[in-house]
Amino acid sequence: MPTVIVIGSKASTDALTKVISFAAVGVHIGFQMVVLAALRARLKGWQPSGKYRLGRWGLPVNVAALVYGVIAIVNMCWPRTPGTPWYDNWIVPPSAVVVVGTGLVCMAVHRSYGRSDAPYDDAIPQDAPVPTAAVPGADAGPGTDRTPVDA
Repeated sequence: MPTVIVIGSKASTDALTKVISFAAVGVHIGFQMVVLAALRARLKGWQPSGKYRLGRWGLPVNVAALVYGVIAIVNMCWPRTPGTPWYDNWIVPPSAVVVVGTGLVCMAVHRSYGRSDAPYDDAIPQDAPVPTAAVPGADAGPGTDRTPVDA
């Protein structure tokens, strides 16, 4: 990849700007994939767990986040300098298409993403009793549990 950037900098005087623009669009595309997956799960009936939930506002906020993100991506891809050559103006969208297309081809060729034998919920903590030795200050003497000694 650095070779492509160096070669590209010979054709474009603003190569660093193009790389940073593509990086910003790439981050937004990646985040919008997560937002779209959350929206899809929410439409299928998923209810988030945890202390902080949006309740009935969850779906509208999710839709608004997706719409805003797509508009931001289009805004970042829109050419800003009409006097420059077309490849300088339109470098970000074709680059994004190449990266996303390469990822889709890899998914189609390798097909390992749906055949894993790893547990799907291994990142979700299970309700297990915490041993007292693991609790800080459980075995210590007076004054180490942050209570007054004379209490």
